[in-house]
Amino acid sequence: MIAWKLRADILMAIVATGLGIGATLGANGCTTEPWHATVYCLPDASPDAAYCFPDGGSGIEPLSCESRGGQCIPMGTSDFREKAVLVWMGAEDEAPDCPERADGDFYTGYGDLSVDFQCQPCACGPAACSLPTAINVDSASFCQGGNVTSYQAPMQWDGTCASPAVLPAGAFASIMLTEPFVSPCEPIGDPMPGAPSFAPQPVSFANGIYWGTFAKACQGTVDGECENSSETCLPSDEPPPPGFRHCVQYTLPVDENNLPQCPSVFPDRFVFYRGTEGQVECSPCTCGEPVGAKCNAKLSAFQDPACGSVPPSLFENVPAAAICIDFSASPLTLGAMEADWISNEPGTCEPSGGELIGEVKGTDPRVFCCQTPPPPQNE
Repeated sequence: MIAWKLRADILMAIVATGLGIGATLGANGCTTEPWHATVYCLPDASPDAAYCFPDGGSGIEPLSCESRGGQCIPMGTSDFREKAVLVWMGAEDEAPDCPERADGDFYTGYGDLSVDFQCQPCACGPAACSLPTAINVDSASFCQGGNVTSYQAPMQWDGTCASPAVLPAGAFASIMLTEPFVSPCEPIGDPMPGAPSFAPQPVSFANGIYWGTFAKACQGTVDGECENSSETCLPSDEPPPPGFRHCVQYTLPVDENNLPQCPSVFPDRFVFYRGTEGQVECSPCTCGEPVGAKCNAKLSAFQDPACGSVPPSLFENVPAAAICIDFSASPLTLGAMEADWISNEPGTCEPSGGELIGEVKGTDPRVFCCQTPPPPQNE
């Protein structure tokens, strides 16, 4: 059957350049036209030789998996790629080069997504008892809602004598007192964490998100045919190099809600991803209403702008509450006011927030089913 045997590199040079002469070359049925050579070659077990077939290559039969040094194994399903690859899994910065027998890069991805994102605890500052900001003077008797004027205390009033204005006798008929109030608590701190002190996988760590596993798949160029279409050819029947596994990839697309069952000869399933989408963050800190507050004050009003007793005061040490004091029977001047605490216990507030919100998930999932690695050899 073999008509012409030459070094493969010589034959390739002939195909590329032609014979360079005007003669027709013939050898046992293999012919070339002038200035051109058409050679059909198939490498055999020797890297230094090739075969030329007289029928133009139509009779070439693919070599069997076993003759290539491989091994045919049953798949049991058609939903996996036919060609097996070598897969290495570990830390990304420790990934080896592809081995010589499968030196082609096939895939890289990540698995075991983790979110190492700890929100800082929230706290609340103290609440505060605040004195009334004003008393309301009314032109109508018994605070019936005539022409009401706010007799406004200074900003952040501490209760000392204050004279916002002097209202002459007859300018008002009654005064409505107002109550002290509790100022709310202010949140303390930022729940968003700072830079992490430890990253389990420094190469893939970003903003508290990291991958626990890096996957690298390598493919070889050697392939062979199996007699049974339900079988696939492992490129080599030798054990995988240390750290690698024989694996097959599931066909795309991948439904993560319905992951495939692995063939029995590739029982270990792994899902890898190209990247991530989404984000996580901390909810803002907030404070509840003050609890246990006891804010009680007493108010005094004077005719004298300096809060003196001459002329006599309008009233003194009246509990600051929604109380109306009527002066319609004896009009008086309002020249100043004063306040003092009976109890100043603002209470406390319960913090909330600082909770992890949002979601991060992997993108472009790929499913690999792998053979279980052999147990380590005892030394």
